[in-house]
Amino acid sequence: MSNEARIEELKLKRDLINSVSCSFCTAKWLQTTLLLQNGYNHSCHHPAPHKIPLEEIQVDPAALHNSKFKKQQRAMMLNGERPVECDYCWKIEDLDKEYFSDRHYKTSDYWAWDRFEDISKSNPQDNVYPSYLEVSFSNACNFACAYCSPEISSKWMEDIKKNGEYPDGVHNLDYLKQTGKFPYTHNEDNPYVTAFWKWFPEALSHLKVLRITGGEPTMSKDTWKLLEYINNNPQPQLEIAVNTNLNVPAKLINKLVYYCNKLTFDNKVKKLDVYTSAESVGDQNDYVRDGMNYKNWYANVNRMLIETTSSVAIMTTINILSLPGFTQFIEDVMKLRKHYNLNFEFNRIPLSINYLRWPNHLQTILLDKKQRIQYANDIESTCEGWLKYYSKEKYARIYLEEFDQIKRLCNYLRNTEPATEYREHFYRYIHEYDKRRNKNFKKTFPEYADMIEDWHAS
Repeated sequence: MSNEARIEELKLKRDLINSVSCSFCTAKWLQTTLLLQNGYNHSCHHPAPHKIPLEEIQVDPAALHNSKFKKQQRAMMLNGERPVECDYCWKIEDLDKEYFSDRHYKTSDYWAWDRFEDISKSNPQDNVYPSYLEVSFSNACNFACAYCSPEISSKWMEDIKKNGEYPDGVHNLDYLKQTGKFPYTHNEDNPYVTAFWKWFPEALSHLKVLRITGGEPTMSKDTWKLLEYINNNPQPQLEIAVNTNLNVPAKLINKLVYYCNKLTFDNKVKKLDVYTSAESVGDQNDYVRDGMNYKNWYANVNRMLIETTSSVAIMTTINILSLPGFTQFIEDVMKLRKHYNLNFEFNRIPLSINYLRWPNHLQTILLDKKQRIQYANDIESTCEGWLKYYSKEKYARIYLEEFDQIKRLCNYLRNTEPATEYREHFYRYIHEYDKRRNKNFKKTFPEYADMIEDWHAS
């Protein structure tokens, strides 16, 4: 389908969605992210997750997805009320009524659209099975990315336990305990994982998409247990995605290659794709994603594309540290597409572009507007170059959702006001980060070397 036809289809579906209510989003019913390492849940990656009460899952394991809190939000949406936690989409829609927010993309997506009518007429207090399930079993991870946290990364947990919290109380373990976010370790009995294995066999047949995240999911025994369970209980309609940093030991990459091929070649599932993350190149990327080697990551992306039929989706989180190398990173992605995209209608290396919302001290809005406008201009200029050059290239194209995300990013960079109140926090954080991780910010980011001193001095 052409981009033009896709836009017209989305407009028609947007009108139908808004006819139910101006805040209706089936993701609240049909999509769930289960953070089993600490018992949290949310309906897509934008809202802050909420705690799943233990007493609810002890009565009914289906409360993993159908918590009382989520049922309240479903009722709000049917009544045309906007849940505060979904403000990411409200902000996009309020910028311009013609913009498509993720509310429109998700509700109109293939895994949700055939249940649209039933959900729109449903009782919000009823239990439902999701069509799209994202699950994280553990915080086990070999990375400690700059904007990550101990609840998601065991390497971060090691840092904080050894060295204490960062300046301004960043990653306070007492706070994690008080809020119920302190994770179970991978070798502890976890009641949320126990509830999952009671609920999942029935939920499986309703799923169209299953996504396994972390931490680093290849380091969790439950990831391999889940893939083997599906190998023994085939689901030909199911699409599986595994999030991985692609910087784990070779034996785990080998195991991932095995299941990608085993489940798909034997028609146990519809497909098994890989999701991985980066947003810059070389040393700047490795600075942000502590534990990563960009060259090794790029080589493993190539390996997955060569040795399997899987797609490798690349997720980017735009932050203050990723902007200097972002356009070069996109050029690297386009090189992959030129080599591996063998079908005009099928994008084997999709790209997802989002901007960082937390922590505050690493957001792009710390920069002066003039700086951000320049980065936005560079990104747009690069995109225009792709469109001009790749319009003649059958396999290396820009897709509608990607171009929309790029436009939204540039709009955000140009039109948001600087958050000067977080600059000193950024300086203190980076100083401590360098000391703990044996890094050198000024050497790695010469574009920012003078700026950070000015921020500190002011």
